[in-house]
Amino acid sequence: MNKNIAYGLIGFGYMLIGIFTWIYKFFIIELDSIQATLFGILFVIYGAFRIYRAIKGYRNDQKIN
Repeated sequence: MNKNIAYGLIGFGYMLIGIFTWIYKFFIIELDSIQATLFGILFVIYGAFRIYRAIKGYRNDQKIN
């Protein structure tokens, strides 16, 4: 399995954690609304960044081969 695919899946996992935190207002402990929103947005942005980097790396690997 290509490492970039694994990195993309990890990024997708971060996005799911962010959405879960944002909706249910829970991440290890109970969070208030503002904390849950901030953590959720942070995780979603970081997950999107990881997915972007995985796609970019995958495309670079395809150009080399």
